[in-house]
Amino acid sequence: MAEALIVRLLSPASPDAPQAQWLTADPSGPAPGAVVHCGALTDAAPLAVGRRLLVLVPGADTLLAEPVLPVKSGAKLAQVVPFALEEQLADDIDDLHFATGRREGRPGTPVVVVAHERMRAWRDTLAEAGLSPDAIYAETAALPETANGVTLVIDGRRVYVRRQDTPGAVLEVEPLIEALQLALSSGEEAREHVTIYVCEDDYERERDLLEGLREFTASLQLKLLPDGPLPLFAGAVLRNPPVNLLQGAYAAKTKLRISLAPWRQAAMLAAVFAAAHFGLMTWRYFENQSLEARLDEQITQVFQQAMPGAPTPDPSAARKQLEMRLAQLRGGAAQGGMLAALATVSEALAQAPGASIEALSYRNDTTDLRVLAPSVDAIDQIRQTATQRGVSAEIQSANPRDSKFEGRLQLKGAGA
Repeated sequence: MAEALIVRLLSPASPDAPQAQWLTADPSGPAPGAVVHCGALTDAAPLAVGRRLLVLVPGADTLLAEPVLPVKSGAKLAQVVPFALEEQLADDIDDLHFATGRREGRPGTPVVVVAHERMRAWRDTLAEAGLSPDAIYAETAALPETANGVTLVIDGRRVYVRRQDTPGAVLEVEPLIEALQLALSSGEEAREHVTIYVCEDDYERERDLLEGLREFTASLQLKLLPDGPLPLFAGAVLRNPPVNLLQGAYAAKTKLRISLAPWRQAAMLAAVFAAAHFGLMTWRYFENQSLEARLDEQITQVFQQAMPGAPTPDPSAARKQLEMRLAQLRGGAAQGGMLAALATVSEALAQAPGASIEALSYRNDTTDLRVLAPSVDAIDQIRQTATQRGVSAEIQSANPRDSKFEGRLQLKGAGA
């Protein structure tokens, strides 16, 4: 599988702010210390050549849900989803795009909801930069899970939160302490196991607050993100791709990426062999033309020798006339005659073991046959075999003689 370019679209606070972050990764995920670039989308476009393009869009613009739906698929499922979520949505369902995924061990079906307006804006922004994505994911769908606990990702003023077996969400609440209180409010008295991924700058700024959470949790792990959350999100979508927003009217067109560089030498060799093959076939064509001319000349000579004085036709017609003449000279066995009669008698006797010919006469396409056979059935077998070959066969007599039977048969051809 080809390398991937993972692009994270940002929500710039000002026109001068970066549009996106991006990095390249192999199918197993970003390498340790992978370089995260930040800037305009046009700067990322050259890296997309020959790579799959995966785009992460802001989680604040998407809604992740897992409604329990009837077991349907394809167009039927797409028709059911909007109505299953209608009560949870503030916007008209006609203004929203619904993308569905596969059930994986939980009763609910993964669904991502986003406004058509946002989808069109992202598509146009990417197209203006010369980028055509293979997949678009909500960044909240790329949050890792903490077994029997909750995962938080702190990125500036955004706090991403995900509990086990539930979709991810993002909070944009300030100050940070209030966002953490909302994220950790599970509605239960029991303390939770918490894993927090935090950018280095945010950790340095909020160190006391974050370390102070230990006394309010069952356990707390703090993991620093020196390059921000993009490598974390990229690894998640490469290992376990979430719901792709490019469905329905936004489905990505199939792209054919072929680099001819690795095949250049092979293509040159193929061209050489093709030229050599074409040259050989051309030589064979002219050689066959010459041979055909010599054969035509020989056919004409043989025809003049076999049929002196006859007008010489073209070589193909001469061959047909010679073949007809040879058939006549062979007695026309294919059209009847004594040779055909003998062939019929020979085959008939082969079907009657122990029978032998005592006398045979042929005249006017009629064969009189006297045979000595071990039984009357054997004589009748000779008659049947001759009949099967299209000959009119008749037993004229069958008399016992010396523990055998003497039979007289008459075989008449079509011309008799």
